[in-house]
Amino acid sequence: MESQGRLLVVDDEKVALKNLEHVLKKAGYQVSGASSGQAALALIGRESFDVVLTDLRMEKVDGMQVLKAAREANAETEVVVVTGYATVDSAVEAMRAGAFSYVAKPYRLDEVRRVVAEALDRVRRRRQLSSLAEAKAGEEAFITAVPLVRRLLQTAAQVAPLDCPVLIVGEAGSGRRALARFLHQTGAHPEASFQLVRCTAHDEAALEALLFGRERQLEGTRLIEEVEALPPALQARLALALDGEEGGAAARVVAVTNADLDDFAKAGRFRPDLLLRLKVVTLTLPSLAQRREDIPALALHFLARAAAETGRPIAAISDDALELLAGYDYPGNVRELDTIVRGAAAVCDGATIEARHLPPSIRSASAQARSNRLQTLEEREREYILWVLEEVGGNQTVAARVLGIDRASLWRKLKRYEAEAGG
Repeated sequence: MESQGRLLVVDDEKVALKNLEHVLKKAGYQVSGASSGQAALALIGRESFDVVLTDLRMEKVDGMQVLKAAREANAETEVVVVTGYATVDSAVEAMRAGAFSYVAKPYRLDEVRRVVAEALDRVRRRRQLSSLAEAKAGEEAFITAVPLVRRLLQTAAQVAPLDCPVLIVGEAGSGRRALARFLHQTGAHPEASFQLVRCTAHDEAALEALLFGRERQLEGTRLIEEVEALPPALQARLALALDGEEGGAAARVVAVTNADLDDFAKAGRFRPDLLLRLKVVTLTLPSLAQRREDIPALALHFLARAAAETGRPIAAISDDALELLAGYDYPGNVRELDTIVRGAAAVCDGATIEARHLPPSIRSASAQARSNRLQTLEEREREYILWVLEEVGGNQTVAARVLGIDRASLWRKLKRYEAEAGG
């Protein structure tokens, strides 16, 4: 029978684990089992799963940590939490953390099969939408016309086939993870696993299992995000691993930070020997505010993707809206621009995103920026003339009288404004 999906079952009760494995394999699924949270983290780091079915209460690494690791390793993975400690609080916590569903022991096997089937259906539908988006909008790690970023990508392409560590420095949302995936996809083992480890999302025991578990991947890329938050003991072990000890680093290590690790090292908060091993190659990403030339192209790219995912015929962004987008500072960087465009597409009632579809924060920030900029006398004159013309309903004769100039002079000024605007 052809496999209907890849499942990971996690339970520290061996009898329950074997029963679930047997039932789900019989239903046609490809099933892997883990008898502890640590073993589950190692498998999640090494392999890709459609659905993870995990017990909630386990020693050392519990089901909530497995849930977080699974969702971070692959956003498409759905997680079903199973427990004998059925309380409203634990159910709510699991759902808030991203669980697809919650099953209480003692459970009926038909209920488990139903929930797994529903979770897999969601995974398949999400993949169909993603494929549609890729076909219609095109997926690129970076869209840029900025020379600095182009040179950065050239450097990344040169070092990608090598197995040396890479340190990526940049603000959150600036494309750090996309750059890491670019390194992986253009590297020596693009078919191997891409493992994401977020140091701020796990306690020390969970991080140890993810980074140094027995079944860790032998090829591919291990992305360590917010590496400055790695506990001191694990910093020491990672430094040894990068030196070929501790069994070696196995996969290629890419570390990500938005901190000044040199300052951290001087302050005793980060090991200098680990820093030296990580920054063999350092790639520094500029913020979106430092590459404003890319905002229109990125906005249109995100719009095409949103339109493909939703099936709505939105194909353009008005000049006024693009001007507002280009004038915003984006504290959340590229990720924030994507969110803004998706939101505008959701409320758009036509084929073009207009300024009114953008969030008030974008419109008010642009207005504030304009008010803070000193204007030339010619700019003030133009603004006043156009305002008077609007107030009199476009009547040039009346406007000229209000302005105290003859109609021919007003006509020449309006023609010049029209030419300057490209009309």
